[in-house]
Amino acid sequence: MAFCYQRCTDRKGIEYIEITGYEGKVRHLAVPEQMEGLPVRTIGKSAFSGRQDLEEISLPASIDTLGRYAFYNCMNLESLSLYDGVEDYYDGVIKQCESLSRITLIQRQGNFSVMKELLADNDRTLHFVVEPIGLHLTFPAYVYDFVEDVEARVLHHKIEGSGYPYRECVTRKGVDLLAYDRLFNQVITDDYRAAIAVALDRLMYPIELEMGARENYEQYLEQNGASVTSELIEAQAVEELCYLCENCLISKEALEEALYLAAEKKQSAISAILMEYQREHFTGKVPVQALSLEDW
Repeated sequence: MAFCYQRCTDRKGIEYIEITGYEGKVRHLAVPEQMEGLPVRTIGKSAFSGRQDLEEISLPASIDTLGRYAFYNCMNLESLSLYDGVEDYYDGVIKQCESLSRITLIQRQGNFSVMKELLADNDRTLHFVVEPIGLHLTFPAYVYDFVEDVEARVLHHKIEGSGYPYRECVTRKGVDLLAYDRLFNQVITDDYRAAIAVALDRLMYPIELEMGARENYEQYLEQNGASVTSELIEAQAVEELCYLCENCLISKEALEEALYLAAEKKQSAISAILMEYQREHFTGKVPVQALSLEDW
């Protein structure tokens, strides 16, 4: 085993393992729940900071402490999975993780504390999946800066982007989904990619989604169909495109552009889905010859 670790004893005299690093390269780091018959409870200070090989991290339910800068500046880290039993979260655990976009939180205690800490620790767009309740939420990015008032000799806090108010919807006990949905008009004007992700997350996994918010999300996706389908085709997001088709959220004009783009990108599966949607809803209105898969 390539893990570096040490045996520790807590205040109650109970022994446990603290992970301090990993020897060699690893893309998917799966931390075990036990080592030497002892529970693995802690990821130590700076244990994996600055590593360029890490892309995925899976932490076991036994972890209750994430040390300062545990995964700091892991530039290629894309996804993190952990449990809600983390009680001690120190500063900088996922700071400067520029590629991190997906976090899976597995709940056993119904605790959202570590979710709140993670959101406060990273200002980039983050997509959370909370299991087993099946909650999917996107939190847009934001920029926290200071503006100097030379004459007054003071620094003023400045926050740009919709991501900060979205993060304020999360408490240690849960997520205020009504407040979350009310923020949608802010992200629309701030970041259309994040707006698309927010809308699709809430529509496809509609926990506590009120009718007014549903209509708002659907209207946005339909009215911006060309940019929405373009983003999804580029990301090869088949499930999301299927949702749009099943709920008739792609207009004829947006469909034509989507079919051209799918053909250009050689996305045969997506083209087939879009062509079936066209056949069902716009029969007899085939816009171009390039829509046939045989033309490839």
